[in-house]
Amino acid sequence: MPLRDFPCRDTAVDLGSRTARVHVRGRGVVAVTPSLLALDDATGRCLAVGDEAMDLRARVPLGVRFVWPFEGGVPDEVGTARRLLRHLLRRAHRRRYMTSPRMAVAVPSEITDVQQHALAYVAGSAGARSLTMVPTPLAAALGAGVRLDEPPAVLMMDVGAVTTDMAVLSLGMVVVARTVRVGGQDLDRAIVDYARRERGVLIGLDTAAGVKRRIGAAEWHDHVLVHGRDPDTGVPRPTVLTAAEIGAAVESPLRTLVGAIRSLLEHCPAEMVVDLTDGGMVLTGGGARLTGLPDLLSERTGLPARVAEDPASAVVLGCAACLAGVPAFRPRREPRRDRRQGFLAAPRSL
Repeated sequence: MPLRDFPCRDTAVDLGSRTARVHVRGRGVVAVTPSLLALDDATGRCLAVGDEAMDLRARVPLGVRFVWPFEGGVPDEVGTARRLLRHLLRRAHRRRYMTSPRMAVAVPSEITDVQQHALAYVAGSAGARSLTMVPTPLAAALGAGVRLDEPPAVLMMDVGAVTTDMAVLSLGMVVVARTVRVGGQDLDRAIVDYARRERGVLIGLDTAAGVKRRIGAAEWHDHVLVHGRDPDTGVPRPTVLTAAEIGAAVESPLRTLVGAIRSLLEHCPAEMVVDLTDGGMVLTGGGARLTGLPDLLSERTGLPARVAEDPASAVVLGCAACLAGVPAFRPRREPRRDRRQGFLAAPRSL
């Protein structure tokens, strides 16, 4: 085993907001799991992580608190974020102890210094011996196979569950970037609100997500049968939602995304905006699979849009490419070794 692999192989992580992905050098993507923790409300003890926590959440138990530790790739709660990341590393490397890899993590393009310090603290205390922070749009471009060494600019747009990170890239550099707090869950809530307001039927977020995946932003003459609950009587009640109704329901969050793209283009040099007519827009993230989304964005922005070959895994594959030799484009933060604890701890300056 090469010395650089001791005690663990290089690891890339896409923490996201609702789904975490882990890539280990030489093994590929080894973990795709919900980034959810189930905690005992009284003691704070961790009861379940990932898929087990999702199963426990479906049973709606009393005395259990469910936490999403990361929002858009940055820690929302430091303590729970450290628990989740340590669990991911041990699961990916199949080790209970001595999990100390070189790590690359995707971060929002507009990450603050406070968020960088918090992420460095979480990674160091989870066991990382070094940390490389890669802007999400740049990682998405590398994972999608976009050539960054060529002059034509490209607009990368990573649509997550809670946030959407977009940036214009040219010659391997981030020219201008935006992070918008709109994602797939906003589309789900919009469908839920529409069904309750216009049809008088209560449906769940999972049902709305299924409707979104089938119809989405497309303007096709299609419809879908959904089963919900009557708010007055409480009995089950089916209803039919058409593509036009779903399009009207998700219009508001989609309008926000289009407005963010236009604001991004306003801050680009005129020559670069012209180049974007060739490079176009590349969509990644789980929300990129929304039916009809590329056509809608292309129609409203005037830029050609396409979805990456593997949109959900593009970011974590790009982080792995950075560890394999592509320049990191972010300062590397080295967690300090704490000899008293016997593993790599977080920087003392935090």
